[in-house]
Order: sequence, then C-alpha cells, then structure tokens
Amino acid sequence: MGREARAIADWRGQTAQVKALLESHEIVLRGAIRARIPRSDVTTVATMGGRLDLLAAGEPLVLTLGEPEAGKWAAALLRPPPSLADKLGVSTSKRAFVTGSLADGTLRTALAGATTEVLSDATLIVAVLERTADLDAAFAVAESASHLAIWCVYPKGRGGSVGDSQVRNYLRERGYIDSKTSAVSDRLTATRYVLRKNP
Repeated sequence: MGREARAIADWRGQTAQVKALLESHEIVLRGAIRARIPRSDVTTVATMGGRLDLLAAGEPLVLTLGEPEAGKWAAALLRPPPSLADKLGVSTSKRAFVTGSLADGTLRTALAGATTEVLSDATLIVAVLERTADLDAAFAVAESASHLAIWCVYPKGRGGSVGDSQVRNYLRERGYIDSKTSAVSDRLTATRYVLRKNP
C-alpha cells in the first residue's frame, strides 16, 4: 500500500499539519499530531472536495489531502490489505521450498497449500532462521537454485540469535542483495534476497 502525503488532520479535537502514511495495516500521523490508527478500526471511508472523512474506532478523523490524493487514499482504504501470502508471493500455483521450522502459526497459515518438497518445482525459497547454523543450511539450498529469490524469516529485534544485520552481511558477502521486507508476525520479520546480476 505505502501511500504518503502532507495533510491537515482533524483528530480528537486537534487540527494540525501532519505527514500521513497509509501502511498495509495502519494509518500513521506524524508531526504536531501523532497517532497510529489500525486499519481494522476504520469503519467509514468517504471523500468530499479533497477531504478524506474516516470513522476510526468510533471517532472522526478528517484528512485534508487535496484532489486527487483524497480519492486515491479512499480507494486504497476500501481495498482489503494484502495477505502475508500475497506479500511473500506464494500461492497454490507459486510454491515455496521451505528450510527450517514452520513453528510460527502466522507463517504456517500463509504457506498452507503453497509449499513443495521438490526444489525444482519451487518459484521461491522461504528460509526460517532461528540460529546461525540455519543460515548455512539455507544458503546451501539457495546456491543450488540461484535463480530463485529467498525470503529469510528471522526474529525481530535484538533478542534473537539471528538478526537483520547478520543475515544481510552473510548474504551480501555471497553476492545477494535485499530487495523487499515484510512483517510476518509479532515475533518474526522477513527480508527477500536475490542473487546480484553480473554487470
């Protein structure tokens, strides 16, 4: 989704200029008014003359965005947010080869019916990384199918034994570049890597 605009916001008795971001699961207001409003709280979406009128958790939120931006925001809000399967690019016809454990329920649900145990049938690789040794195992698979993108799934923050900078450094040293990220669950995040093409 990822829309961003300068707007005048009317929210909870305050009116001010803000930077407004429309993310896949929330509206973020930054500036004089700061708020994070889950999309699931938005029950009404209407536009009038460059103004976007929303009802969020029973409270009115008005964003004056101007035309045609207000209409674009309304259209985006009325579309259902992409599922995790959509973000990863998997489906029954685009199957993933999985390395590591599918213990996380959110990831397991997203991949249901969209995995294969035959690497040559896969359109991408999903590598669940819980410890450093998982990186070596994932890379061994990726090396044997270097034309496939690999989604590396690992714990968020600094608490996990495998982290973002470790994964990035490991794969960049081996010729891969990161091209996309996605939240997976409260505990996990994912980054997509592809083999860098020779200049």
